[in-house]
Amino acid sequence: MAKNKKKESAGFPQIKINLLSKFQELLKLNIKHDYFDSGLFSKVKILPTDQTTISLTNNGMQCRFVKGGLMLGYSYSDHYTPIKEITKPVQLSFLMEIDDPKFMNYTHLPFDLEEDKIFYFNNRELEKDSTEYKNLSLDQFVTEEDKIEISSSLINYSFEDEQYGTEVQVVDAAEEVVFETILEDGSVSCEISLLGQPQGKYSLLIDGLEEKIFYLYDGLKTVFGAIDIIIDKDDFGDYAFFDDEGEVLQQEYNIHFKSREVRWQYIFVETGPERLYVDHQVYDSKKGKGYEPVVFEEVEEVEMGGRTAHRIWTESKIPFMQKQNQRFKLKTKRGKSGVEWIVGLPCPSALSDLKVNLSDQSEVYSEIIVYL
Repeated sequence: MAKNKKKESAGFPQIKINLLSKFQELLKLNIKHDYFDSGLFSKVKILPTDQTTISLTNNGMQCRFVKGGLMLGYSYSDHYTPIKEITKPVQLSFLMEIDDPKFMNYTHLPFDLEEDKIFYFNNRELEKDSTEYKNLSLDQFVTEEDKIEISSSLINYSFEDEQYGTEVQVVDAAEEVVFETILEDGSVSCEISLLGQPQGKYSLLIDGLEEKIFYLYDGLKTVFGAIDIIIDKDDFGDYAFFDDEGEVLQQEYNIHFKSREVRWQYIFVETGPERLYVDHQVYDSKKGKGYEPVVFEEVEEVEMGGRTAHRIWTESKIPFMQKQNQRFKLKTKRGKSGVEWIVGLPCPSALSDLKVNLSDQSEVYSEIIVYL
């Protein structure tokens, strides 16, 4: 007898729990990366904090980790939906670990990762430069501006001048006050204890004004970044999980990494004892409606291993892709008769080591050596 094939589903199927509850999708978070053919970045681990695991259970929610992101679901029934009954914001925090040593090669971010900072993402609309893409970063793509400092639970904050009647507060990502004190007159520092507070983003306020933000993290393992998802019934913006009537809204957020763009440098080296090739030119043979060919600079002679080689740069930077689709060709004259010779050229790989331009050490580039 033929067996019925089960349909696969990446979402939350409406399965009855204890014959009463079902689960419905609340949030889909996509981790995107322009480098990959699929557009999704699957080489990232997203880990809930201990407090988040507790909060999910207490509020009748589940988390499912999928390729290139995560999904949140909430339980509901005809008589009771826990998430509708929350009386204060629920903060869900996740840590991000990158599972690819070559990540920085193909990602448009500075190479100098600072050990005292991490990338931080949240769904607070007022902190965004743009909300068009439902991004959790400050802008459409992740940038260095998304970094914040890491702090432990015990903070000794120093002032430049003596303080008189100064109010010091710390608020969490949901803007709930978790620490406050009035300094004694003449104080030049303040001891802040956040022991017992969950991992997440916090803001230090001095007399009600934000002085600094930081991410509370006491873990021993270095992490790339952190994500805070705030579920707030008083939030009615583009990122809100509730409408004006208090009904639950399904959301889809994004964290989007841009591909690193670099110039390409071709170096042509002749392997024979005599020079057979002259007048090197590299050109873009790709065609198509609206396509703008890549332009190459003039050839230069360089010394390489005691021999004369020829170098040609692209004028502009080219974004890395998992499968580079450029169609560059070398056109040169070969032999004593100067016969025109055209050959296709290889593309570089982001998985190879990049080189630093000695003339401009802020630039990295891809080098492709071609032996003739």
